[in-house]
Formats: sequence, structure tokens, C-alpha cells
Amino acid sequence: MKKAILLVALAVFGAVPATAQLATSDPVAAIDNIPPAPVTDLQALLATEGDVRSVALTWTLSVDDARSFTTFGNQVVPTGDVRGYRVYRQHAEGVEELIAILAPGMSEFIDDGVVEGSSYIYSVRSFDQDNESDLDVVAGSDEDLARIVLISGASGVVVETTIKASMTINSNLDLENDASVTLFKDQFVQQLAELLGIDPARITITGLARGSIIVSFEISEPATGSDEAGATLALETLKTEVAAGTDAFDSIGGVLAIEDESSSVLVPVSDPLDADGNVIVGWFSREGNTVGLDDFFLFADRFGETASDPGFDSRYDLVPNGAVDLDDFFRFADDFGKVVANALDLQG
Repeated sequence: MKKAILLVALAVFGAVPATAQLATSDPVAAIDNIPPAPVTDLQALLATEGDVRSVALTWTLSVDDARSFTTFGNQVVPTGDVRGYRVYRQHAEGVEELIAILAPGMSEFIDDGVVEGSSYIYSVRSFDQDNESDLDVVAGSDEDLARIVLISGASGVVVETTIKASMTINSNLDLENDASVTLFKDQFVQQLAELLGIDPARITITGLARGSIIVSFEISEPATGSDEAGATLALETLKTEVAAGTDAFDSIGGVLAIEDESSSVLVPVSDPLDADGNVIVGWFSREGNTVGLDDFFLFADRFGETASDPGFDSRYDLVPNGAVDLDDFFRFADDFGKVVANALDLQG
């Protein structure tokens, strides 16, 4: 990155001494406040060699990683605005760890420290002397999912994407006035829903803060069968509208800024899965690793019950209709004898 040079002129009014004096100071290190451009096209691909699993990462270099060469002593060394790349791996528990630091010009890495049955989200960040740049991807997009890898078919996790953002509204709203806050929230949700053409029920305000007024909110996915835009597309549309200077929120103060805070995380699932990752029903006992006779007897004890019966347990209503009936029996029979691949995970 280009470094800015600041020239400071000092004007002194009054008596000027006849003898000029030279002032000296120690050198001060320059600070680079401009981060390098992020990498793009990051992909995490599962690789197998014999019985050993690894993850192969590839990406397109930062556009600031323009390598040139200069002499240093008796050597020719590369120069550029990117000092290297840091590779991070996030576990299903949400813990992120630095697993590698690579030199400029490197666009691939093999992670051989993965564990069978685990799942990971990867990030590669370019860095310079003072800054680090994270990936610029839309949560839930193909680019986001391309950096997530599941080690084995029955991973026991799902990728959960939360579409959320914060908008700064030019308002002097009194956050201590409950009536004013309620009115502001209602107006914000209504105006946002109208702008995006979505059901207001999909918008949840998660926080209000001063400065001017910062509204944090989430957008949920549309109901099954709805022709409304998905949450990811809705937020991208909103960002485009704000960038274009939308007046949709002028009645509550107007938009000063918007920040995309969406994220994708790996969330452990509680459903029994087969080796291909398909959900298994009927493993009621949670014993062993197979849907067996113990599960059949538990199901038989509940057969014939309806939702109006005291103690009705909906777990046995496998084809939900408010009753444990023949439809549920046939569904149970489909999975009878199947092996639960993630049994140990669910048994703790």
C-alpha cells in the first residue's frame, strides 16, 4: 500500500531569535492503516490418501500480492504489499485456531491435522505490517459454503447461517422512553419489510444502541412454499439500496450506515444419522448403535396414543398427525435395523 507523507508547517508569530537552532528527534515508525485486499475463491476440499484424511485449501491471491524483486545485500528478494497469509481453522464448537502462516505468493495449503467425523470452517487472511484482512464473502453463499468441509458422511453437524446486520439511523431517539422505543421499532420493521418485500415477521430487532441509533437485526428465511426472497438475498438487496441512498427510512431519521454481521457456523445436530448423513427415526432407546428390538418395544407401548391422551410423547409420532398409528409403524419399520453412525456423539 502507498504510504502517505504528512507535511506539517509551523508558523510562529513574534520575536525571531538571531540564531537558528536545530532540533532533532528519534525516528518514528510509520503505521500502515490500510489493510491488504482479501483473498478470493477459497475452497476446502476433502482429500484421501489410503486411510489418511486431509483437507486441501486453494485460493486466489490478494490483488495486493503483486510480487516484484529488489536487491538486498548480495541477494535478490521479493517485495510487495502482502507479507503473507494466515490460515485459520474453526471447529464445530466455534473455537478458531491459527494453523499456518504462509509466505507471499502461496495459494494452497494441505491441512493434515483433521479428525475423522469432525467438521471445519476455514479462513485465509492476507496480512501486511500492521493489518489483517478477513474473507469478504456473503454468509450462506456458494463462496461461504465452499470453505466448509465435513470429514465423513455422518458429520453430526449442520451449517447454520445467521443473516444479521446493524444500521445506523440518524435519530435522537430517547432509549429510556419505552413508548418511543416501541414506536421506533415498529416503524423500522415495517419500513424495512416494505423495502425488501418480505413478511415483517421475518425481521427481529436484537438490539438498539446510541450513536446515533444503531439498530441490530436479523432476517429469517421465508416460510416453506413462499416466493419471497431468501434471507441472504434480502440483506444483499438492502445493502444495495442503502448504497444507492434509499429514502425508505427518512421518517425515522434516515440511514447513515449499514454493516453486514452475518455468519456461518457449524452446529452439532441431535438427530441420529446413517453413514450417508440421512436422519434415522425410531432409535428411542439411545442404546447401542442400531435401531433394534428395545426400540420396537418402546414404540409398541405408545402405539394407539393420540395428542389428547395425557403424557402423549410426540417423539413416537414419526409421521406427524397427532397420533401414533400405522403410518408411524411403517416409518419405524423402514429404519429398523439401521446403524446409527453418530451414536457415540449423541450418547455423550
